[in-house]
Amino acid sequence: MVDNSEKQQILSDILQSPEFRDSKRYQDLLQYLVKETLANKVPKEITVAIHFFGKDSSFDPKEDPTVRVYINNLRKKLDHYYLTCEKPLLYKLDIPKGHYEVEFIPIVSKPSTPLKKNYAWIYAVGVTGLNIIVLVSFFLFNGSGQPKSSLVNPIWTDFVQPNGRPTLVVLGDFYFLFERSEDGKSKNIVRNFAINSPDDYKEVVRNNPAFAQRYVQSDFTFLRPSASWGLAAILPTLQASPNGYSLKLASQFTIDDAKANNIIYIGSFKNLYNFQKILHIFHIHYNLTPASFHLDAPDSSSFLSPSNSTLKAGNVEADYAVVAKAQGPEGSIIMLMLGFADTGVIEATRFATDAELVGKYITKDNAPDNRFFTAVVETEGLNQSILKTHVRYLTTAARTVKYPITDSASGSQPR
Repeated sequence: MVDNSEKQQILSDILQSPEFRDSKRYQDLLQYLVKETLANKVPKEITVAIHFFGKDSSFDPKEDPTVRVYINNLRKKLDHYYLTCEKPLLYKLDIPKGHYEVEFIPIVSKPSTPLKKNYAWIYAVGVTGLNIIVLVSFFLFNGSGQPKSSLVNPIWTDFVQPNGRPTLVVLGDFYFLFERSEDGKSKNIVRNFAINSPDDYKEVVRNNPAFAQRYVQSDFTFLRPSASWGLAAILPTLQASPNGYSLKLASQFTIDDAKANNIIYIGSFKNLYNFQKILHIFHIHYNLTPASFHLDAPDSSSFLSPSNSTLKAGNVEADYAVVAKAQGPEGSIIMLMLGFADTGVIEATRFATDAELVGKYITKDNAPDNRFFTAVVETEGLNQSILKTHVRYLTTAARTVKYPITDSASGSQPR
């Protein structure tokens, strides 16, 4: 049986670990939960919200997920600590799911070979699907054993500064339908390119009620390869954040997520349906057919997606990459990395994580107003490799620039 002095020593070791020593918010939260537990008080969500986060008596956990988000990230930090700790341990500090009191449980066994630090994140992050884990681990480390980092890239400061919000990475997933068989049961999974959200489906059914007799909404969604490429590009940066991060599909995203987290979106314009209520903060208006978007800016610009039918090389794909960063609800920071196709999404993440490009186009004036911006990059790619790019447009609070249309072969790989 572990006594209170041993529990305090266990807590002290955790707080001094790399996972916690640079994150005062999570240090304080863990100390608060341990203090309450040792005082034989069982912390509830509402008491944590009021006594630790400073919420008032009107706090409604159904409307405000702050406590759950922080506790979830706290559990991930603890998991990472125990996965990477090489010191022999007799007890483990645990916060059971669905509860907020702390438990000190005996460690029955410990793996004989500790995880290598470079790869521990794979087990600490809840990743959507085994295919993403495999692709991210391969492309992130690229055979070198060291992650590529954009730590000096200033547009990421809001996401990695100490005592900030946790970051939620939202991956754009594609919407599918079930096709009914003749006996009325669901049969085939189909993709209708005109239907990209539940609202699109309802609109089609409103105009053609018979459509609902043949096709029904499914709970199946699909991630394009660009989601894995993009995730691989940004994870080295997020690993440097003391605030924690998690993943979610765009189809599961809610406005409450944007209130409790900073948000990074990686995906197609087609996957933005759950972002419609906050998309106005970016001053972007888009159409899916024909693929085009318009920016509300001092020098107003419209962009029609390049026609891939005019390209001579077999599978070469032309697209626009859009990187847009703005302030969201309740002070959160939201950054979108967009394209109409894989090529645009991959180039958007490549641009955002390339400190040299960001320094050249966005932060060269060192102006505070450059914190929020929208950049448009015209790009061509082949098999998830970027062949040619040129920055077409950039707008910040301080300036708006249209760049001349001069192709420059980059020959770069997604990174």
